[in-house]
Amino acid sequence: TTRLVGSEMCIRDSFKETSKMMKNEVTSEQASVLEKNKQVMQQFIRFINTGDRSIGETIIAPEVIFYAPTSPEPQHGFEGYMDVLRMMRGAMPDVQWNAEEVIAEGDKVMIRFTMSGTQTQPFMGMPATGKPVRVTAMNIYELKDSKIVREHSVPDLFSMLMQLGMLPVPGSK
Repeated sequence: TTRLVGSEMCIRDSFKETSKMMKNEVTSEQASVLEKNKQVMQQFIRFINTGDRSIGETIIAPEVIFYAPTSPEPQHGFEGYMDVLRMMRGAMPDVQWNAEEVIAEGDKVMIRFTMSGTQTQPFMGMPATGKPVRVTAMNIYELKDSKIVREHSVPDLFSMLMQLGMLPVPGSK
């Protein structure tokens, strides 16, 4: 008999859950959680596309932790989250996120977004360019009690910087 402890046990349990889900052995409780998480993420997309604070307050936990490349340290709390959204929407008032792919399991949701907008104001120290951008972002969310408690955001900043003319396009002269 092999004993697993700590992270090994978590990995084993995670593989068991994944195996069940791959065999479509999803319990009604798991299906309910996945459906609630899907609804939360639909509201979240409305929130980030409109900047409507009242929507965000219903789906983002007050203790949320938000990891984004806009800051070397994670943002904490709903106001930290709003700061990042204000920065994005301030630089690109027409910014929109479109969910291209959604993967959900347990309390986690991964979304591959296409983010598009026009940089009409300064952004992360860059002067306004008036140029449109269209980049991919991969975000992982953790939810608890139908609220987002953690987000890891990974936008393709390299492509964004090239589109804004801040970096040369590889192979161009």
